[in-house]
Amino acid sequence: MALDAGTLSVTLQYAQGIKDMDWIGRQDPYARIRVGNQEKRSKVCRDGGRNPVWDERFEFNIINENTLDITLMDEDIGMSDDLIGTCTISLARARERGNDVVQAPVSSGKKTYKHKGFVQVSLSFVPNSKLRPQAQPAYQPVPPPAYGYPAPAVPAQPCSYPQPPQPAPYGYGYPQAPAPAPSYGPSPGYYPAPSFQYSPSFQYSPSFQHPPPGPPAPQPGAPAPGWPAPGPAAYGTPAPAPAPSYYPPPPAPGYGGYYGAVPYRS
Repeated sequence: MALDAGTLSVTLQYAQGIKDMDWIGRQDPYARIRVGNQEKRSKVCRDGGRNPVWDERFEFNIINENTLDITLMDEDIGMSDDLIGTCTISLARARERGNDVVQAPVSSGKKTYKHKGFVQVSLSFVPNSKLRPQAQPAYQPVPPPAYGYPAPAVPAQPCSYPQPPQPAPYGYGYPQAPAPAPSYGPSPGYYPAPSFQYSPSFQYSPSFQHPPPGPPAPQPGAPAPGWPAPGPAAYGTPAPAPAPSYYPPPPAPGYGGYYGAVPYRS
């Protein structure tokens, strides 16, 4: 059964009839009080001899501790301290009733069965459940999936895409500079068609990759050309022959005209 956690107050009052460790003069006793892993030391009672009085209070936070150990020592200047005796006190009655006064016999030296004198201690206990650490939940392993059934699917976590950096505001109170307008190249449909300048010195060659130029533009008052512009020639083929003229041939001289300077008739 777990004991209640709480605060234990220990008042070291006095000792009586304890062993004297000095041959000359009176000894200077002090006590070391230990509860679990906590240890505290009392003041030194100068010239206390066999009946020192301390009347000093100590506090300990306890959880499952149920005993208190007291070790009486004699302080020696320039040498190691001497052991006077030890005693052990139960905390069961103080936990149950809330307070207790104990006169614990002191075992002198290393012989625990030989008692000499006693120590009087006053105990007080106040429960405090906050001092007990919180119980951790027991580990429960996840059972493996049954044979023939797929494992439960783990819900996918939504992906977080990084946000594009926002432009910083224009500093020193000025408005933000407008972003430059995007520049796009001109559309191919808006390029003006280059005008071809015909040169009489241009000679078409079958190896030339472009079609031969058309006839020169008619001058004002000149008759229209009698042949249409040739179509584009395929790469590597000779130029097509010009189309025949649609104008009639000139008329032959008729009878009754002039032959030389003398008119004649048929």
